[in-house]
Amino acid sequence: MRLHLVEIHDLASCPQSLRDALTDFLAFTVNVGGAYDPAGPLLRRAIERTKARRIVDLCSGAGGPWSRLAGQVGVPVLLTDLYPHRGGVRDMSFYPESVDARKVPEQLDGFRTIFTAFHHFRPVEARAILEDAVRHRQGIAPFIRPWRWSRLLWTYLPPVLPLVGTVDGIVSCLRTYSLAELAGLVRGLDTYDWDFGNFRGPRSPLRGTYLIGVPKSALA
Repeated sequence: MRLHLVEIHDLASCPQSLRDALTDFLAFTVNVGGAYDPAGPLLRRAIERTKARRIVDLCSGAGGPWSRLAGQVGVPVLLTDLYPHRGGVRDMSFYPESVDARKVPEQLDGFRTIFTAFHHFRPVEARAILEDAVRHRQGIAPFIRPWRWSRLLWTYLPPVLPLVGTVDGIVSCLRTYSLAELAGLVRGLDTYDWDFGNFRGPRSPLRGTYLIGVPKSALA
């Protein structure tokens, strides 16, 4: 059963330097393991269907898996976050202003993606993210990283940001959405074609989960 607890780096009171350090570490871990490599082909097909001119990545942190995926999707990638990463992200375009994934500024058109962050939102908020994409007729794809308690042991317990990393890692496990819960979130959003399933990185025994939505008018 999913539990919605609070991660320390979600808090507005979390120091920017600590948040940046943790998101840098998270980006490093997802790229070293190649956990999101299978997302590249899935996104490229969805982008071709929507004819989007760019990707607008939401809740980007320190860039997540984009250092590995940017060359696979065929369009530019714009990173955004509620708390923009101070100093930007090397070799990536980062929108400098705060962006709420539940209400994306109209000028930020493009295929929307969320990596390793969808679990931060309560069901009502997660639904609002999807509804905002539907309202603006933008494709959207949340990717949820694979989780097991053994992954927590190897990823978060080394002496790098030990306290915050361990607490937030445990909370992430408890807040992850299942496939059934994702299906419930999109119920009634019938003007989109929704696809969800599992993926597995080439060097990982663990499966992640994805949800991709494309306007039905783009399927013709």
